[in-house]
Amino acid sequence: MLKFGKYFWIAFLVSNLYGESMSKDTCSFCVLKDAPSQCATFCLSALHPLFDHNTKYQHKMNNLADTLSNSNAKLDKIEGQMQSLQNSVETLKTSMEEILHKINNHTCDSRLEENQLTDSHKTVSGTNDKIILPVFKQIGSRSFYIERRVTQDWTTAEKTCRQKGGHLASIKNEEEFTAITGKLDQSWYWIGINDREKEGEYVSVASGKPAPFLKWGWFRYSNGNVRDCVRLSKNGLLDSFCNETYFFICQQDNEI
Repeated sequence: MLKFGKYFWIAFLVSNLYGESMSKDTCSFCVLKDAPSQCATFCLSALHPLFDHNTKYQHKMNNLADTLSNSNAKLDKIEGQMQSLQNSVETLKTSMEEILHKINNHTCDSRLEENQLTDSHKTVSGTNDKIILPVFKQIGSRSFYIERRVTQDWTTAEKTCRQKGGHLASIKNEEEFTAITGKLDQSWYWIGINDREKEGEYVSVASGKPAPFLKWGWFRYSNGNVRDCVRLSKNGLLDSFCNETYFFICQQDNEI
């Protein structure tokens, strides 16, 4: 009986809510023959829009969950790519460090070889009376190289002599002058005597000391000229412009 009363009051309230929508000429009321069935059907029809709304909301939630899942998958993929890129950068960094290390070692080895060659050159220069370098020939008591094919200016000739293991030559005495000029033709040859630092003070480029022997030819330019380098021929010495080009004579030692 209590259950029946419950459905009756539900039907009564629904009738009052919807009564105004009915025709004013019609007096209607709900006759409950089967209260449980009738009220249940009515409630289901009234709640149907709520069920539809809930279903749509559930679909949206499912779609949102799928989107979030896809986003997480993309983030995981991007994270993997970033990790791979970081590994590649680390590998490249290691390779660059190895290359720089090899370059530094090669530079050090090159400097060591250069120092060893310099030391060897100093040793050879200091013992020139015992060891004659291949390009030099014994003339009198010392070793000389006479260039007969290529002409150069004075500075370049001195550089060439250093590359061969010596310097532009200086003549130490009359005996040596005779021995050297006896090997020459009628050409001119640069030697290492010059007054580039101070006019009139002739020094040897090999030793930096004053020239030990000066035998000027029959002709010589007047003092005060800018002819600061000295060339040699069979007839003696002549001061000349340093940028002129001639053959040249190198000496192996650096004592004179």
